[in-house]
Amino acid sequence: MGVSDSKYAFAVSGANVYEKSFLRKHDLDKLLSAPSYEAAVAVLSDHGWSMPEDTRDIGKILDMELARAWGWILESAPDPKVFHALILRNDFHNLKAGIKCLLSDFDVDLHFIGPSTVDRTLMKEAIESHEFAKLPSPFAKLAADVYDLLVRTGDGQMADVMIDNCCLSELTRSAHASGIDLMKEEIEIFTATANIKAAFRAIKTGKDGAFLEKALSTGNTSISRDKLIACAGAENKMEELMTYLSTTSYSSGTKYLSSSPSEFEKWVDDKMISLLIPYKNSPLGPEPMIGFYLGKEAEIKNARIILSAKQNGLPVDVVATRARRLYE
Repeated sequence: MGVSDSKYAFAVSGANVYEKSFLRKHDLDKLLSAPSYEAAVAVLSDHGWSMPEDTRDIGKILDMELARAWGWILESAPDPKVFHALILRNDFHNLKAGIKCLLSDFDVDLHFIGPSTVDRTLMKEAIESHEFAKLPSPFAKLAADVYDLLVRTGDGQMADVMIDNCCLSELTRSAHASGIDLMKEEIEIFTATANIKAAFRAIKTGKDGAFLEKALSTGNTSISRDKLIACAGAENKMEELMTYLSTTSYSSGTKYLSSSPSEFEKWVDDKMISLLIPYKNSPLGPEPMIGFYLGKEAEIKNARIILSAKQNGLPVDVVATRARRLYE
């Protein structure tokens, strides 16, 4: 179980109480059957979700709810830093958004997301002033390198590759530093499937092995980076890729890559949630806290899907097939 002792007893007990307010299957059914967007928002409000002044702002509604959950971890966990791997990707998103907004004269505040380990104000100030050294590692060097690349070449795709690769590597590092086996397993799935998606997109768009050398992160044990790169150099690239993936633990999900990438995303999310269920009733250790946060993320993904559908008038049956597994 890894790091697991009585110092988490109070936090886990609190998590169990908090989780009683999580959306359940019947709550999702109520959201789906709501006759309008406004009615769906009312369901969430009645369930205890705080609402911004502009209730049409889906992003704000969901950000507030996720921030509340992360804030509870900060207040309750003995050492919140061991859970940083759960939110680090938001920091890299903010770095990417900040630099691109700076070069495009867009309002970065509209593109930052949370929760994050680096304060948004610090991230914004460091980028806008070009004082990247104000940022902690690895963001300081990465920001300087990406900014330099974009100014010199304007190569947005390579900038994305640099940031995404560093993100995945840092997630792996942070997960291992936590000492929590469940954290390592969750991040392994996330980073391995990110590499799979990168390889699939690269091969589909005609990129070669040299591109994948730069695009794929290292550190995965459940997928071979070398084999993914080799597939890009094969004569029948896509066929080789799908054949290799069929031999991995991700075979039941990667079959969706060609027909429905969104279905693959759903499969990954559900797989990550399934790993959490055995720890749900554990009285000790950090594992239930991981389940608490990722469970809230799954709930918020479902709320996003349903609220967006209500705003855009999508049929209920289509939306229902996109819903993620809940933490229950």
